[in-house]
Amino acid sequence: MFIRPKKQTPLAHVRDSLGDLGYKIDPTDGKVRSLATNELFDYDAAGDKKQASDIYQKLTNSASRAMLDYLTNELKMEAIAVPNANEPHCYVYATRQALQKDKLVVIIVGNGNLAGIWGWNVLIKQGANEGTAIQYIRDCQAQGVGVLVLNPNMNIVAPDGVAETYNSYIGPSTLIRGSETAEEHVGFVWSQLLRDAPMKSIAFIAYNTAGIAIVDVLKYDYKRFVEKAACIAFIDSTHSLYELGEGALTWLKMGAQHWETIADAGCTDMSSDRVGCSVVLVENTTEFREMTPALCKDSVIEYVMACLDRGPVSHAAEFGSGWMAANSPLDDESDGQSEDLTELDSIDVIQPTQQVQDDGYIGWE
Repeated sequence: MFIRPKKQTPLAHVRDSLGDLGYKIDPTDGKVRSLATNELFDYDAAGDKKQASDIYQKLTNSASRAMLDYLTNELKMEAIAVPNANEPHCYVYATRQALQKDKLVVIIVGNGNLAGIWGWNVLIKQGANEGTAIQYIRDCQAQGVGVLVLNPNMNIVAPDGVAETYNSYIGPSTLIRGSETAEEHVGFVWSQLLRDAPMKSIAFIAYNTAGIAIVDVLKYDYKRFVEKAACIAFIDSTHSLYELGEGALTWLKMGAQHWETIADAGCTDMSSDRVGCSVVLVENTTEFREMTPALCKDSVIEYVMACLDRGPVSHAAEFGSGWMAANSPLDDESDGQSEDLTELDSIDVIQPTQQVQDDGYIGWE
């Protein structure tokens, strides 16, 4: 006799708040403290290793979401639904009238983290001032510059409609259109919110893997990007110069700077060959590489503000193309220029296929 297996009902995903876990973010210093003792979380004192690991993981998720509330409640940032509020979406966060200002700073975090968080480990062990972009946002606001914080790692929505990252959620989910990957999220926000907006000068602060996403935009929408982009401030970026055209390579030398972590104070030289722009060394002797954005904040903000005042690099559209397709059948006929992408609307990085070989480019649809 055949017995039909009982259909399993997915368990509801429980999202504990910091208060549920017995913790809070101290408003005076931004540190995550126990409600009972006012002490910081102590991994070694939290019980056995498995118990400590479970608590730590829950704390990182809860504290990260608490920081999203901080952006809207304390910094009064507007949560903008991407792609829109009528379908599965995540949020990006903008200061008041940010997209109407002449000058805008766009902050993009690295792999796995929620909007505005450099590193959840630093957030838990050191506090929000070091582990998040809060101080960057405050400094920009103080100088009258708009700020937009992207959310590249919230790529899926759980059945209850809440956006999640692949790191924080396991279960049935729906992809967010335009934010299926971090690179697509950045490309979507660029093409739908920034490219045709009235601001005249945009500075990008790209941490870690965010460098890959913003270089994709530089590569695939070069002429329109350089019309608005005043600079890219890379911090420990993992971007590549592979297949960048002469225009993009020249622009990086003139419009970008890279802050690179060093643990040895004796290291005084770092090649710019990998990143394509000048390099600023940041001594970081802490146990967290993710502390680097906090350590170089003043230098980054000074650079960004100077670039915003200067505006986009002059005559950058004349430098050449954004990318150079390897082994393209068009190479011999195109005089080194990429295809005309001016009518394309959004970024979508795709895997090389026969179409790619035939068309001679990838990335835009």
